[in-house]
Parts: sequence; C-alpha cells; structure tokens
Amino acid sequence: MRLLPANAKTLVAVMALAGLAVLGKALLNWGSVHDYPKFLAYLLVSVAATQCKVSLPRMTSSMSVNLPFIMIALVELSLPEALAIAAVSTFVQCYWPESKKRQLVQVAFNVSVLVLAAQVSWVVLRYGFHNLALSIVAGTATILVVNTVPVAAIIAMTEAGKTLRVWTQIVQLTFPYYLLTAGVAGLVKLAGYAVGWQVPLFILPFMLLVYRSYVFYFKQLANESIAPRAVAKAAGA
Repeated sequence: MRLLPANAKTLVAVMALAGLAVLGKALLNWGSVHDYPKFLAYLLVSVAATQCKVSLPRMTSSMSVNLPFIMIALVELSLPEALAIAAVSTFVQCYWPESKKRQLVQVAFNVSVLVLAAQVSWVVLRYGFHNLALSIVAGTATILVVNTVPVAAIIAMTEAGKTLRVWTQIVQLTFPYYLLTAGVAGLVKLAGYAVGWQVPLFILPFMLLVYRSYVFYFKQLANESIAPRAVAKAAGA
C-alpha cells in the first residue's frame, strides 16, 4: 500500500474490512452442506475457470471466466456456500496462473470486492421477483456494478483518471461477458431440473471458448492502439 495515495488506501481498507466481515459472518452461520456433490462441483469448476484470465486493454485490470459459475452458485446454493466459492475462486485467481508476487492487501481487496458483490447480488436475487429471468438479470446487473465501481475508483485514484470514465471503459469491455453470465445462469437453472449438478461441468468447455474469443478480441484492440503510436513514432512525433 506504500505506492497508493491516501484516498486509495482508505478505499482499499474499507472494502477489505467490509468484505472480510461479510464473509466471516456468513462462514460463522454456515451449518452443514446439504448437497456435497453440487457444492464441490461448483467450487472445483469455478476454481478451474480462474486459470483463464485475460487483461483488459489499456487498463491495469483483468477478468476471468469464473463469474458465471459464481452466479450459478448464488442462484443454486445457500449464501455461505456461494460466498465461499466466490472467495476461494477469487483468491486462487490472484495467484494462478500468474507467478508474480502479490501483496496481501491487493488480494484482500480483490476477494472482498467480489464477496460484497456476491452478497448484494444474492439479496437482489431473492428480493421477490416473480420472474426467473428478471431475477437473474437484476442479480447480474448488481454484481456488475458492485464489482466494477470500486475497481474503477482504485484505477482512477492511482492513475490520475476520472472514476466515471474508467468505469465506463470497463463496462464497455465487459458488458457482453456479464450478459453472457446472466444467460448461462438462466440456462443452468432451467437445465438443472432435468440434468442436476453436473451441468456446470458441461458449461466449462463453452466458457473456455469464450475465453479464447476474448483473448483474440483484446489482442486486436491492443494492436489497433499500438499501430497509431508506431506510425507517430516513425514520423518523429
């Protein structure tokens, strides 16, 4: 935290403490797992999906394809189970597959932000919507906002930018992914009545394809941004 400005340190501390408090309370109230195969399947698939992580172009931020499985857990499981999956998969995402050293405070911030987003989304999902599709869309929109606003704020504070502009850029890049997350969660919920807890295992290969598509797309964006700078440099600008 030494390189962070004072306002960024405050935000990181508040988010970390709030997220860890929410997670701790949920774990203390955790009774027994009612369906071990389902819980373990969601946990393992969510952790495996964290290996597929792609950096957002021109930003010090990244995303992985584990979010649909976290959303499925929020729809299908109890709050402690869903938060445990969100926390564990995000923790793993911070260290794997990257080998560079991570600061503990950075890890705590990342885990806490997603835990808070999952907590608020879980409440919205059970708000009382009488339509499954509307409930999942509202829950996904909630996790988008709660998950991206603190990240945009930190980026803006550390890179002398404006939070709204950074947040708009993040949403523009990731909105299709969140829309896909809502669709996958809805399909899994419907298919679960006929197939069962094995559904996420079939979804994982599809999400790997989505990951490859995003890698290609972001690489194209990076090449497009590099080309004008290269031309300007060659012209002596």
